[in-house]
Amino acid sequence: MSYRFITSEQGDDGIVLVTINDPEAKNAVNWVMNKELVAECDRIEADPAARVVIVTGAGNIFCSGGNIKRMTAQGKSLKPPNPTMREEMFPHEADMRGVVVALRRLTKPVIAAVNGPAIGSGVGIAAGCDIRIASSSARFGWVFVRRGIVPDDASLALMPQIIGYSRTFEWGVTGRTLDAAGALANGFVSEVVAPEDLMHRCRELALEIIENCPPITVQLFKLSLAESMYYRLEDAVRFTERAQKIARASEDHTEALRAYAEKRRPQWKGK
Repeated sequence: MSYRFITSEQGDDGIVLVTINDPEAKNAVNWVMNKELVAECDRIEADPAARVVIVTGAGNIFCSGGNIKRMTAQGKSLKPPNPTMREEMFPHEADMRGVVVALRRLTKPVIAAVNGPAIGSGVGIAAGCDIRIASSSARFGWVFVRRGIVPDDASLALMPQIIGYSRTFEWGVTGRTLDAAGALANGFVSEVVAPEDLMHRCRELALEIIENCPPITVQLFKLSLAESMYYRLEDAVRFTERAQKIARASEDHTEALRAYAEKRRPQWKGK
């Protein structure tokens, strides 16, 4: 599948590299890009050969968020043109909200390789990923309130899960821009590495997941963890119990036990 504002490369190892690719606009999001990102998430979800996703930006910028020049000229934040009836009825599927929700709903692990500035909805895209690793040259501007708007890209709901309420509140109401070290101290990213080591480290982590964990179990784990954020304890336990029944019945569960007993690397079938 070809796209205009993103690229996607899938290797034989199961790693899918999705790149936000509009460097002339500083990788700012736009309506077409948003739909392309959602479409690629749908494609990855349906492809059993796709195991782990890495999201990054072209050049030296991860994503600069909304097009601030257009907002300034218009005097308002941007709204999608001609929303469909479904987008009107289900706003979580529309615009940037749809991208962040799609990343979180994707059952495959998603690693954000934050190679440079992530501003506004660039922070939202990173928040939608499961793991965030930053280049030392990255910076993070959750600047919505400074622009007179609230983070409506789904990041406001996710941020307390990632860094806690108090840190979310302070970052949000000050609109500060954090450097990579500050984002690490705040708990938003899990690692900071040299720029030249970023992709190697992300691929290394992706391969650790792919080689050591059965694909079905990884998907069930992500689903169960995500659902537990919103369920009562009793309901979360029931959901996990159902997930465990599926995992126990898989051929890869048996292979995991045999490989451990035989002291060898497991061979996953995805069944």
